[in-house]
Amino acid sequence: MRKSVLQISVLIGCSALFVIRAGAQTPTPAESTPPTILQIEREEVRPGKGAAHAVNEKAWAAAYLKAQSPVQWLGMTSMSGPAEAWFLTALDSFAALEKNDLSTDANPALSAERDRVAAIDGDLLSRTSTIIARYRPALSYQPTVKLPTMRYVTVNLVRVKAGRAAEFADGWRMIVDAHKKANVDEHWAVYEVESGMPDTTFLFLYARKSLAEVDAAGPMHAAAGYRDAVGNSGRRQMNEMNHNCVEMTQTMHFRLRPEMSALPKEWAATDAYWAPPVAAPVAAAPAKKK
Repeated sequence: MRKSVLQISVLIGCSALFVIRAGAQTPTPAESTPPTILQIEREEVRPGKGAAHAVNEKAWAAAYLKAQSPVQWLGMTSMSGPAEAWFLTALDSFAALEKNDLSTDANPALSAERDRVAAIDGDLLSRTSTIIARYRPALSYQPTVKLPTMRYVTVNLVRVKAGRAAEFADGWRMIVDAHKKANVDEHWAVYEVESGMPDTTFLFLYARKSLAEVDAAGPMHAAAGYRDAVGNSGRRQMNEMNHNCVEMTQTMHFRLRPEMSALPKEWAATDAYWAPPVAAPVAAAPAKKK
């Protein structure tokens, strides 16, 4: 993505629902289906540096938009846990990742601006990392959403015990089938990490229009329709799967940040919330007294 050349020349979930396919024909907002590969750049912000970091990220996005770079991303910041910013980029392949990096290197003006804002980021962040994950459609449920209408993302990170990935997948396929049978009004996409985190780590990504959807999730799954669809045998399988397969889980809520994103113009045309960022002007040096 935008920083990978600098931070890793190599560098976590809601879903690749949230990103645009870089290196491919740009889809319309109504066609926001999960891409094959999801790249997530994760930044941990130093205490007290959140406002300054937001300003610098606005400069990142404005630079890439001004250069009409093919590199695009969706930015979001954490609402719980440590102060973090995540930047999601959708890719069709690893070759597309390489193409993105090379496109920035080939633009001297953009490369220079990237270097400038990256140096500032170094004083604002305590840690950075990059995760690359692959879409798992069989574990996902109604993953296609109209992204410009979304405002939040819930990420469920699940680390599966070694040797238990197949059993874990079987359990989640049963859960997906129960949701289909009960016609539950929910949407998620699942990605399995391939690089940047321990193996057999899964990211469950939920796009949300409002945090009120979090309040509705409990009663929705406790309703008779879903409970009947799961059945007693399904509940036993779910309990066994969680006990035997899951090493740890973590839930994080994020707010989507237009000013930290570099997205197609169609997003702003669909919803003014996504108006592209404009970098803050650099203050002029005070005139010397004569």
